[in-house]
Amino acid sequence: MASSESSMEAHLQLNEIFFSAAKPMALQAAVLLGIPDIIAFHGSKCPLALEDISSYISASTNKPANMDYLFRIMRLLASVGVFTEDATAVDGSISQFKYGLTNVSDLLVNKHNQQSCAPFLLVTNHKMVVESYQHLHESVIDGSYAFNQAHGMNLWKYLSINPEANRVFNEGMASHTRDVMASVVKMYDGFKSVNSLVDVAGGVGSALSTIIKEYPHINGINFDLPHVIASAPPIYGVEHVEGDMFHRIPPADAVFMKWILHDWDDEQCVKLLKKSYEATPENGKVLIVDAVIDRKEGRKRQVGLLFDVCMMGYTSGGKERTEEEFKELFHKAGFRSYKILNLPALQALVEVSK
Repeated sequence: MASSESSMEAHLQLNEIFFSAAKPMALQAAVLLGIPDIIAFHGSKCPLALEDISSYISASTNKPANMDYLFRIMRLLASVGVFTEDATAVDGSISQFKYGLTNVSDLLVNKHNQQSCAPFLLVTNHKMVVESYQHLHESVIDGSYAFNQAHGMNLWKYLSINPEANRVFNEGMASHTRDVMASVVKMYDGFKSVNSLVDVAGGVGSALSTIIKEYPHINGINFDLPHVIASAPPIYGVEHVEGDMFHRIPPADAVFMKWILHDWDDEQCVKLLKKSYEATPENGKVLIVDAVIDRKEGRKRQVGLLFDVCMMGYTSGGKERTEEEFKELFHKAGFRSYKILNLPALQALVEVSK
């Protein structure tokens, strides 16, 4: 029989899980209120008083900010390491709270040399995603897709007929792409031998833009569905091409796919890899940026498993994969070898060759 102490710990752990959704929602509130930018640009790299943060929010919204609600949001986010919290005591009682940036909240600041990660947060917290989680249990019962159950269609159809959701999604993917691609171009030198590169489902071209800035000799093809290409801006050295990746991929020395395979089940992934095989020459390659689930326990594995369940929530059979699962897909598509380059964050770059 469990001791009262261990039972209490179990209850606390369970309640932490129950209420954990408050963390990203509070973080979204802070981002929508512009708090990371307020602290960065008005705090002069020092913690900023809660009253000052409130004043800047009021100035931007033309409405008086509710100090109590603001304090409670900031207090929670400070407790999980998003912000620092300093309390000033006068006559034994706390009279003022100050909040500063940490390495976490610094990633949410718009800087001249770094785009904020905030747009990606707005995707993961979007109601189209949150609503789909209500149907995860149905996936277990009958193999249905949670997103389809919530919205009556898959994610890609939903985005094609909901312009605002499509905008949020594209901005979020572009934000994440800029973050990851900075590491890709820094750590992977295989682009030197590539003269033409097709980015499959490349969104608005953020990945290709980063690659071609570093390797201007490459002719880039940004390949995606018509409603995505319609919002893609002109990019020097990049041709935007509409099409369906499951029917045909434009020929190139190399095929690039960031966060694509994890959107699909194994059968569709093999089909897509075979189309990539057909699109590349004998010495061509396929470059995949995706999470590779770590076998060892730790934060990276835990985040990968969280991401895997997220894929259950808004894709039609998508999932995160282990190295062994990737290897099986490559073999079925006809590829002979692969190399994995671990990136600083969750993702890895996998170079697949014939």
